Amino acid sequence: MSMTYALDFTEAPADGWIAVPVLEGRGAGRQRRKWAKKCAELHCALIGDGGPRDKSQVKELARVLEGFSEQYPEKIPMQFLFVYAPDLRRQLVPFFCYAAASQGPVEQVLDTLVQRNEPGAVQEPRIVDFTTENLGKGLRSVRHFVPKGTDTPAVSVNYGWRVDSYGIDLSLRTVSDDIDWVTANTDAFDAFARSMKVVHPDDIVVD
Repeated sequence: MSMTYALDFTEAPADGWIAVPVLEGRGAGRQRRKWAKKCAELHCALIGDGGPRDKSQVKELARVLEGFSEQYPEKIPMQFLFVYAPDLRRQLVPFFCYAAASQGPVEQVLDTLVQRNEPGAVQEPRIVDFTTENLGKGLRSVRHFVPKGTDTPAVSVNYGWRVDSYGIDLSLRTVSDDIDWVTANTDAFDAFARSMKVVHPDDIVVD
């Protein structure tokens, strides 16, 4: 995608969110392993109860995060990848963020981003207005469906915005077969999405 943008937040995301690097090129594997190990240690400490660190839990989280960082960008178009992991006893929930140059009527584009008419739904998607001050006009859908080639029900949560100030249409979405867990955490997903903003990369402040 030949455009310059970055994601930032109006406030730090709540505990449980992890920004996963999308790496490629020479040395990417080593960078992923190093990042995953350090991130797993920090995340387990952050959401822990203050007791002794469970080394096996840290090791398993590092393994999963490294796999997410390597495998998802190869399969799914994205520029940013996040993981929701407030409870390591439950399935981690990946979120994929992708933007493309704005093109076409905004209503039609937003319907596509939230998969209003995508085949395979077992019921009508629940779609609500999700316009935000930071991003502009948007929608959010919760869609129950059966993935092609399987008989396992799944759920997707899909956000889409027309970001006029940057001339892009922005998508944030997740897919999971852990329907109860995803449904129970929709409010947390909404809070995360509402805090997102698009900025120029030079405007990112690194603590």
